[in-house]
Amino acid sequence: MIMPIALGAALFIALILSIILYFVVLIKMFKNEGALKGILGFFFGIYTFIWGWMKHKQLAMTKLMTVWSLATLLPFILIPILGVSSVLEMQKYASAYTGNGNIKFSKPNSGIDLKKKMAANKARKKTAKKASKKKPANKAADKAVDKNVDWSQKAMALWNNGKFKNPKKAVDYWDRAISQKQNTVQAYNNRGLAYSELKQYQKAIKDYSQAIKLDPDHVAAYNNRGNSYYELNEYEMALADFNQSLQRKPDYAKAHLNRGLAHYQLDKTDKACRDFQNACDHGDCDGIKWAMKNAVCK
Repeated sequence: MIMPIALGAALFIALILSIILYFVVLIKMFKNEGALKGILGFFFGIYTFIWGWMKHKQLAMTKLMTVWSLATLLPFILIPILGVSSVLEMQKYASAYTGNGNIKFSKPNSGIDLKKKMAANKARKKTAKKASKKKPANKAADKAVDKNVDWSQKAMALWNNGKFKNPKKAVDYWDRAISQKQNTVQAYNNRGLAYSELKQYQKAIKDYSQAIKLDPDHVAAYNNRGNSYYELNEYEMALADFNQSLQRKPDYAKAHLNRGLAHYQLDKTDKACRDFQNACDHGDCDGIKWAMKNAVCK
């Protein structure tokens, strides 16, 4: 974020300096050419600029006009650079903080349906067996293509309204980004989000953990890993991650909301209500609205 701020400051200074020097030359025009030309110069700045260069030697304004010329030209150089820099910074932060998916407000049933669980495990084994029989891809050809593609950008193009439009394709793109070492930390975090949408929470946790290993202060990765632990009903683990996220970014509204949900699942209603209120204070009021509607919080 430093570069856009610095460029913006330089642009502001150049514009102010250009305006000041315009009035300095305009005053000289009034004194040397009279009111009529002075008024003309006031309404048509380009005329003042041309007159200044025409009289620069006679009125000893060479340095003044040189500085004015540079101050006038500088914005035409800085504005395109500022635009490109701002877009790059937006992509960077969008990539770094994607995710924070909503998690359920209702408590899950305490009982476990063993028949359904066994059927689900059997289905997963069949899927894994089919995947293992697929023919190996032409890795050499893939690598040659990958080098010329920004896979992170292609993956982020699938991001819309807080989720990936095609999480399977997103996983594939993030796989390629990671293999090409493109935005590696964000790639692990965001591939975790795609796995979460596919309900492959263990894989998601593994990716979030790798993102945290590479960047121990990655607040979104802690929050997202907490969400995955929550979906696996591991509320204490989820709580620990939400705490880590908030320790690094105390105003992180989603982490306050999600910690409130974890507290609620652990029957810590008072703490849950405080977290919901803190989330609302920082811009996300979904939790406290739900809690008030369902008489969880007063």
